[in-house]
Amino acid sequence: MKKEVEDKTAKMLFTPESGLAHHCLLISRCLLYPSYVSFNCLLSLYITTFQEEKTPNYVLLKKIFLTPVYAAFFVLFLPIMLVFLPIRCALLYVRRPFMCSQHHTPYTDWQTQVLKNAIDKGFHKFGVATANLCLMPELASKMNHLTNVSYRARKIGEKIITSQFFDREWEKEELAMKMYSSNIEAKSCRENGPIGCAGDNTENQQKPVDQCLEGDVSTDFPVVDVFAIQEAWSSYQNKLLIQQLQKIFPYIVHDAGVHAFRNNAFFLNSGLLIASKHPISAVDFKAYTCFVKHGKLLSNGLLMTQLLLGSSKTNNRNRYIGYVFNTHLQSYQGKDQIIPKQLDEMLDWIKQFKAENTKFGDIELFCLVCGDFNFDNFSPADRESSQHPLFTEFSDFCRVQANLDKSWTVGTELRPEFMHDNIVSTPEGLKTVLEDQALRQCHLVDADIVEHCKEAIVTGTVKKDAQGNVLIFPEGGRRRIDYILSGRSSPLNVAGYHFVTKLATLTDHIPVAMEFTCPKLH
Repeated sequence: MKKEVEDKTAKMLFTPESGLAHHCLLISRCLLYPSYVSFNCLLSLYITTFQEEKTPNYVLLKKIFLTPVYAAFFVLFLPIMLVFLPIRCALLYVRRPFMCSQHHTPYTDWQTQVLKNAIDKGFHKFGVATANLCLMPELASKMNHLTNVSYRARKIGEKIITSQFFDREWEKEELAMKMYSSNIEAKSCRENGPIGCAGDNTENQQKPVDQCLEGDVSTDFPVVDVFAIQEAWSSYQNKLLIQQLQKIFPYIVHDAGVHAFRNNAFFLNSGLLIASKHPISAVDFKAYTCFVKHGKLLSNGLLMTQLLLGSSKTNNRNRYIGYVFNTHLQSYQGKDQIIPKQLDEMLDWIKQFKAENTKFGDIELFCLVCGDFNFDNFSPADRESSQHPLFTEFSDFCRVQANLDKSWTVGTELRPEFMHDNIVSTPEGLKTVLEDQALRQCHLVDADIVEHCKEAIVTGTVKKDAQGNVLIFPEGGRRRIDYILSGRSSPLNVAGYHFVTKLATLTDHIPVAMEFTCPKLH
């Protein structure tokens, strides 16, 4: 009976919303789309990216010929916008703060069975990835020196799916053996010491595996169970991304945000999205109450999910569960210490969500916090954030201690001026840059920020000596602001940590991914 109630709750989350209000919201969004496109296209003509600065004559011609076209379309659809924009705002105010999509195919059904068998046998290696995709209205996207949001949304989805082996020909047994052998290898590493670690096996047996494991730069995402995405702000373009993701992630939570004048002035949602291969049994979203500057137009907050991973072998009434939290913190906070206040709220909400949704007998395999934190572990401006109590309850695999990262870490924030250079235009080229310290400092933001402002982070210059050579220093190109944190109450065995270059030229961040096994599963 208990299991039936839980299954019913999970199904209710992913049941398509019905009712007059929901259908009115869909209709209003459709009718507002022409105004949305024409307005964005019109204003974006007058925002020049670093790439466009190289072709000023072409930019001028676009302004001359396209301005009257976009302006005419905007004026034409202006009456519709004036009528339906207030309706949209009212409907957003009363709806629930997230949407859930569920899409099953024969492939995802088979995939679910493979995952279930692996978890039941206790050898499954989990994977999680996080990426800031900068999928926002064209106007805002150009402010971040990225263009063509629709193309990027579709292309990013395709690349993620390709990296998950969706387009490759392989049989069920081959996948099962791949998963089995990789997890047996991870188990052997825990017992005997991993290959390639310094010291003999006796010494390694006394160390946790992840102490001698080093992360790497990879051109592909590993096979992951959950994908956390930030800055998926455009509800229109998000459909293109979701259509691709659903080919391999049947459960997706998106369009998360609290809309109100006091929160985001009814402009943009949180941009947070979680895609999962496992059923999602609980979802909630809360918007941060502390924000400044452009944060007043966004519904930045914390998207919270509970995943159903299976049931215990000893008692099938005891559920295996996992928690995944996705967030995007304030950017360009200036001298205001907004991020630490948002971290305080995050920590409280995590505890509250877990208390409300953890049932008696549940076995928590993992608790992960992913996202764009907008602070690094080196910069003077980030000292208060990097020493926050969050890091006493959650572990950062890339971190040695406050204000010090492990030597193999790299930054995850690209310099906008150079992110379209030929050398970083392919995953292989970007990988080469990340692995070379001098090249990395030329293309990634340094972790020596004194004040959170756009001038220091976006338009900061590469440090060079009098001869024009890059000045090498420890924090160069190492502004790591994209995190995957794991709860210390549910310790993990990290089997791999990757800075992924698969989305070269499609976003201004370096995605990160982590593979791990769960001791509680064995």
